Amino acid sequence: MHVSSLLTTSWVIFAISVASQATSFDYVIAGGGTAGLVLAARLTENPDITVAVVEAGESRLDDLFILAPGLLTALYTDPKYDWDFHTVPQSNVNNKVYSQPRGKVLGGSSAINFLFWTHPSQKDINNWGYLGNANWTWNALKPYFKKSEEYVAPSLQVETDLQTQFIVPGSHGNSGPIKTGFPDWYSELTEAWPRTYANRGLAVNGDPKDGLALGGYTNLLNLDLSSHTRSYAATAYYAPNSGRPNLSVFTGALVKKIVITNVGSQVVATGIQFLKDGTTTTLVATREVIVSAGAYGSPQILELSGIGKPSLLNQHGIPVVVNNPNVGENLQDHVYVPLGFEVNPGIFTLDSFRDGAVFGAALEEYNVNKTGPISVSGASSALLSLRQIAGNSYVPPLVANAASSIIGLGAQYALQLQDLFTEAVAQELTLGAGITPIWQNNTKKLFGNEIPTGNFLSLLGVLEHPFSRGSSHIKSSDPAVYPDIDPNYLSHPLDIEILSKIVLHLQTIATTAPLSNLLKGNGTVYQPGYHKITAGNVKSWIKTALQSEFHPSGTCSMLPKIKGGVVDERFKVYGVKKLRVVDASVFPLLVRANIQSLVYAVAERAADFIKEDQ
Repeated sequence: MHVSSLLTTSWVIFAISVASQATSFDYVIAGGGTAGLVLAARLTENPDITVAVVEAGESRLDDLFILAPGLLTALYTDPKYDWDFHTVPQSNVNNKVYSQPRGKVLGGSSAINFLFWTHPSQKDINNWGYLGNANWTWNALKPYFKKSEEYVAPSLQVETDLQTQFIVPGSHGNSGPIKTGFPDWYSELTEAWPRTYANRGLAVNGDPKDGLALGGYTNLLNLDLSSHTRSYAATAYYAPNSGRPNLSVFTGALVKKIVITNVGSQVVATGIQFLKDGTTTTLVATREVIVSAGAYGSPQILELSGIGKPSLLNQHGIPVVVNNPNVGENLQDHVYVPLGFEVNPGIFTLDSFRDGAVFGAALEEYNVNKTGPISVSGASSALLSLRQIAGNSYVPPLVANAASSIIGLGAQYALQLQDLFTEAVAQELTLGAGITPIWQNNTKKLFGNEIPTGNFLSLLGVLEHPFSRGSSHIKSSDPAVYPDIDPNYLSHPLDIEILSKIVLHLQTIATTAPLSNLLKGNGTVYQPGYHKITAGNVKSWIKTALQSEFHPSGTCSMLPKIKGGVVDERFKVYGVKKLRVVDASVFPLLVRANIQSLVYAVAERAADFIKEDQ
């Protein structure tokens, strides 16, 4: 039974009241998600600067489904929270269509993600600089990771159980808006995770926050331990500042386009139009328009505004303002392959919530004490290099691919190949429940284990630096029509080669103690629908079970325009004055691990850039 069907209480949703009926502001931000709310909070620190945020979703600051970590899968496919995008059929993955959940709520995808607080490597960020963004280095961005975070140290008991001694407190923030910490409710499975990697010689060799460490470890969560609630952009950046008279937020408002004006020989962004309750409203931006609508929303808004590939714009009757065929290209996403194992009797997993009495007791425990399985989410990670998972002698076949002829892509591939053996190619994770991989096109069913009995542990093997590139483009001039999303999964043959090694390694984790001691048959009894993976069947299994980790990026890349760029290294859109894009769409090259901490850091740095340019 799904979580949402078990809740009978009607939770009150508090709407935001717009602070002002003004229609002219210094800055207008299209998108009240992870990055957009960071910018709004930082820019309005100056009481003389006015900011408007336009968000298609509603404010749900007190919504239990968002706040309670263990209820997060109830958010998926629900239109109150989730855009629920879908890809076009993926020709290299048996023509499957994939769900792409994106947060349609104030706070964006920070309101619906799995709460993993992990970080890119130093080389990941330095590579952005090597691609033509001279001022982007790890050292330049490092202070902004700390600025966004308030780390809360674990108790001695948690530190011992979860082996979190690797943490270097000084490398974490201590006064930022996002609260982070380790779970203080966990099962034997979570305790076994770091010890299992240690037994394979893969113990974490430092604090992964340093951008260097590799190995298996317990990862931080964006979890407010004082209330055991999700700490996300709306509660952390918006709510404490919602009373500022210079901050206005328009919710339930769909951006139609950027208002662009010719001023002499220059093309200038002067505002945005949005649709709310059937009425179109124009907001004027006297300083800048900032687009923060995510990897799918931001290129859509640019194209609706006449910024993009002329043939595409002409096809939909949109006048060409700026010819830039790079808009919507360079889409990258993390993909993973799951393996499911049955756990021994008495080991708790979320599959137990099939029993309404078990779920009801857990919900009551959370509501009364803020403890128990609903008070946390999973927190088991491993970041591993190709040498660590495949051995020093393995060299993948460097298959030539026609896509490398695309402008700028050769430079990206060169960096990826250079890092192949020393940087993390894999992230290995757990989900404390069974998942059903045939439901890649329905996220609620994917995470809603339909097997009627049994408890399961899912191990996930993630490809961290895919070579495949896709795109996201409008298919209508109507802003309510979803874009054509084509991640082009497995289009580059290196991806399936590396994934094969990841999946085979992942299987060995299940048969390694102490984790194996908690699994039936010492990690050899699979969840129904899964089977033993061999060198002979691994590629077939990858195409059967491949999933998205929901980390799209790159569609408005920060690169020189000639190399595929849409924005420069200060987030300014090429060809238009007073227009920036700030969100994951600007990432020119996908990084290791879950990307939310990087989105916060990038937005924090963007806010400083914008202030410097005032």
